[in-house]
Amino acid sequence: MPRVSVVIPAYNRVRTLPLCLDSVARQTRTPDEVIVVDDASTDGTADLAASLGATVVRLPVNGGVSVARNAGVAASSGEVLFFLDSDEALAEHSIANALELLAGGYGVVHGVIAPEPLIDDGPVEWYKTLHAYFWRKRGAGEVPTAFFAQAAMPRHVFDEVGPFKPELRDSEDLEYSERLAPRHRILLTDRISARHDEEHRLWPMLREQFRRSLLLGETLFAARRSGRTSLTANRPLGILAVGLMLVALGLSLLSPWSLVAAAGFLALFTAADPGLLSFVARRKGIPFLLYFLCLHLLTHVALVAGAVVGLLRLRGVRVAVATGMVVAAAVAVVLLVRHDRAVLSAALARPRALPLALLALVANAVGLWLGMLSWRALLGRRIPALAAGRIFFLGQLSKYLPGRVWGVVTHIELGRPLGMDAARMTTAYLMSLGITTLTGFVVGLLAAPLTYALAAPVAVLLVLLLWPALLTAPVGWVARRVGKPVEPLPGSAVRAGVLTAVISWLASGVHLWAVAVALGAEPARAALPSAGAFALATVAGSLVLIVPDGWGVREVAIVGALATVLPPATAAAAAVASRIVCVLAELTTSLAVLGTSKLSTKETAHAV
Repeated sequence: MPRVSVVIPAYNRVRTLPLCLDSVARQTRTPDEVIVVDDASTDGTADLAASLGATVVRLPVNGGVSVARNAGVAASSGEVLFFLDSDEALAEHSIANALELLAGGYGVVHGVIAPEPLIDDGPVEWYKTLHAYFWRKRGAGEVPTAFFAQAAMPRHVFDEVGPFKPELRDSEDLEYSERLAPRHRILLTDRISARHDEEHRLWPMLREQFRRSLLLGETLFAARRSGRTSLTANRPLGILAVGLMLVALGLSLLSPWSLVAAAGFLALFTAADPGLLSFVARRKGIPFLLYFLCLHLLTHVALVAGAVVGLLRLRGVRVAVATGMVVAAAVAVVLLVRHDRAVLSAALARPRALPLALLALVANAVGLWLGMLSWRALLGRRIPALAAGRIFFLGQLSKYLPGRVWGVVTHIELGRPLGMDAARMTTAYLMSLGITTLTGFVVGLLAAPLTYALAAPVAVLLVLLLWPALLTAPVGWVARRVGKPVEPLPGSAVRAGVLTAVISWLASGVHLWAVAVALGAEPARAALPSAGAFALATVAGSLVLIVPDGWGVREVAIVGALATVLPPATAAAAAVASRIVCVLAELTTSLAVLGTSKLSTKETAHAV
């Protein structure tokens, strides 16, 4: 009989580890060694594992489940590796059955989740447990995907396929299966079973689903390229129905009939997996089934969101989507111009077009400088205006690259020569980003056609000025989530940043007003819509990270907002003219400020 090594990665599992190790000790085929890999736990997991007789491998820093499993394999000596998660308890015949099945020539055999939780923590956990049991039991047989929560494989197979990818903390099973499936047969069987202590809180469960779905699209593409199918937990029809439902809900802002379509897609989602609903009703009754359906819908929303974000991380998909959006916007502008050429030609022939164009350029440059002053106020320490301008405007140029990472990197690198540490520069950058976005939305309400809507921006600004913590707390949370150091900011700095940002938006909006008036808009009627349109369109464009500087998105938003004061074709021309003015103003101010730079060429190039 081959030697069996049980490898158990563990991180802060004092609650479940005794049940896990007890289930291993009760196996009808006792393993030859039990290795618990403590992934830098802080709750005494390592000492508990040692006291229960396991061999403990202690990792100095938390590296995730992939790193822990690789370390466990390196410390083991068995010819068969049995991977078991530390929040699971094995059924007593699982190891013996795994050895018998491996003798049939399989590269990996893995099991199902029992329909009862390891520790009953409430209805959310029951939802997870019942769903996990059902889809695995339904998919039992030879499959293209291996899940290593309870799985056995010969050591020579592991050595051939290679270790788990260390950088993956989620979906490591899917990536490993891509390498494993083309070489070896994989068996999913209910002869291996374990009770699992699933997540019992709603928000962490949805967050976990989102993370695990990030690799879904990439995995499906890889499987299709290799001609394989993929083992999935949810029906494709249900996933598609939820995706279409979300699209329909978004379109309901344009047409209430989209709500009818959304209701139809919701009904389709409900009927997509009748076997699952029947199973849940038999196990827990109709009242719980209704609760189950609600959680199932929320889980699918998180799944769809994660899959979309994961797809947009793929370079080819990101480039295709960004190109499509820009092309669609350009086509829309061309069609609008062709529709009303006469109106546009008459507007461009107006004699006051040139002075208004110069006013637009100056107004946008002033707005950019005020935006820099708003960011400078958030540094928490005064630095010369020209030095601040050099950092700010060079960071501004990074917006023409997809994503936001280049801006903060540029700020950090250029702040060092001025004695500004990474924490201070990161704090100012994130706070400026948050304030710019929020105040942009607030000023954007000026484009609302209803007069009483003007009360909303005033109310929001007053709240922000009275309680700056409403801004600093969310920014601090985001910074911690992305692993960036931050420093607390005084309320006075936040208030100064907010007020200057609002003035910056209003000044920048003057340029769109000048463009609109030059194209024939009535000056008084165009004032508020122009200021609001520019702010709202700029923020909307900046949130679409896959499109450099919001190309296409911003133009469409401006056309929609100016449609109340200009014909559609002329509004399209105003959007294009606004883009030209903004680019010229940004280049002019950047070159003017950078021309006075005391930074060396080497430092500037390094920052870029």
